[in-house]
Amino acid sequence: MSKEEKNDWEFKHLEIKKENFVTTIVMDHPPLSNLDTRVNTMGPALVDELGKVQDLLYNDNETRVIILRGSKNYFSGGGDFGGEPPTEPRNIAWSVKKGVVKGQRVFKRFRDIPIPVIAAIEGYAGGGGLEIAMSCDLRYATEDTVFRQIETAVGMIPGWGGTQLMARHIGVGRTMELMLLGKEFSAQRAYEIGLINGVFSEEDFEKEVYEVANYIVAQCAPIATGIGKQMVNFGGTVPLDVGLEMESYGYGIVAGTTDFIEGLMAAGQGRPPKYKNK
Repeated sequence: MSKEEKNDWEFKHLEIKKENFVTTIVMDHPPLSNLDTRVNTMGPALVDELGKVQDLLYNDNETRVIILRGSKNYFSGGGDFGGEPPTEPRNIAWSVKKGVVKGQRVFKRFRDIPIPVIAAIEGYAGGGGLEIAMSCDLRYATEDTVFRQIETAVGMIPGWGGTQLMARHIGVGRTMELMLLGKEFSAQRAYEIGLINGVFSEEDFEKEVYEVANYIVAQCAPIATGIGKQMVNFGGTVPLDVGLEMESYGYGIVAGTTDFIEGLMAAGQGRPPKYKNK
C-alpha cells in the first residue's frame, strides 16, 4: 500500500486494520462530556467517517470480510446529534430529520455492500449502536454485553432502522416488547430471540470472531457471498416469486465466474479452494 493509499484509510474517529482479506473498522469516539460518559456515539463526525470508509471498501479488492467493533471494549453508546437539548421542538425537527436520513443511508450501505459484515459487540450496544449492529450481516457479543433499544424511554423513537430492522430479525411481537419498554437486556437474551448469532466469553471473543471471518475468507467465494447476501436482503422485501426469480439471475452470474469452477474442482479433489474473486 502506497503512502497516499495509507492516508486514505486514516480517520479521526475510526481505526482501520487490514490483514488477510479482513478489514476491521474500530469506532473510537471519546465521551461526549463529563456527565455523558458514553463512548463511540453515532454523532455526525463518526457517521461521516463511516460513509467515507464505505466508499473505500466498495472499491477494495483486498477486503473479503468486514468486522465492525468499538474501542475500549465498548461497541456504541447510541446516537448523538450534538449540541444542547432543544427548548423549542420546531427549531430542531428538520435538522434532526436530516441527521436521521443521513444515518439511515450510511447504515443501509453496510447491508448493501457485497461483502459480509460482522458486528463484534462488546460492553454496550444501545439505540443507534444497536441499530448499526442490526445493519450488519452477522452479530456476535461477549457474555457481559448489554443491549437496549432506549429511544422511547428518552422521548423519541428509533430512527436508524430500529422499528424496521428489528422486526425483520426477531418478529413484531418481540420488537414491540423491546422498543416499548426500552429496558436493558442481556447478550444471552439477544441470542435466545435471534437478534445475535453467538455469545462468547470476553477471553475468547476476539479469537472466535476472527475464526468466523477467516473461515469465510478461506472457504467461501467472494462473489458468491456478496451476491448471496444481496439476494437474502432483497428477498425479505418482495414476494416469494420475485425473490426466486432474482435468485435465478444471481445464480447465473455466479456460475459465470472462475471461482464457481474452482469451488467445484476443489470439492471434487478434496482440497481447499483458492478463490481469486473473479
